[in-house]
Amino acid sequence: PEEDILLSVLREEVGHVSCERLLSGMGLVNIYRAIVLSDNRIPEDLEPKDVTGRALLEDPDTDCHRALSLFCVMMGRFGGNLALNIGAFGGVYIAGGIVPRFLQFFKNSGFRVAFEDKGRFKNYLSAIPVYVITNGYTGLIGAGAYLRQELGYKL
Repeated sequence: PEEDILLSVLREEVGHVSCERLLSGMGLVNIYRAIVLSDNRIPEDLEPKDVTGRALLEDPDTDCHRALSLFCVMMGRFGGNLALNIGAFGGVYIAGGIVPRFLQFFKNSGFRVAFEDKGRFKNYLSAIPVYVITNGYTGLIGAGAYLRQELGYKL
């Protein structure tokens, strides 16, 4: 599958491919670059916002659209594995500035199918909700909640 080709290209460039090399702003660029390189073409020097922007156009750039789609699938695979490992009964929360920028695309992507694609654990994972945090101040809210706890207030 396309994911195997992508990982092969990235391993040639960087050796070990961690999830951070894929599931971040620069990860999106890495995915785009690997897609183009796997077709024996030269990738443009793009920023994460360029890849996202071009993928979301009415007439999207094919490589950027593939990159964003693959980003969502790989996030689903990683999220499903993480949910299994930690027993995320109450749900998985996706935070950060990337996914809120293309929320509708994300909802229609292969994320959920990849999240649940875990063989005999499919039914278990299908019951776990996934939320995207869209508030840009979650770090401050969390820090404030921690401070209130430290000062003896009940949350």
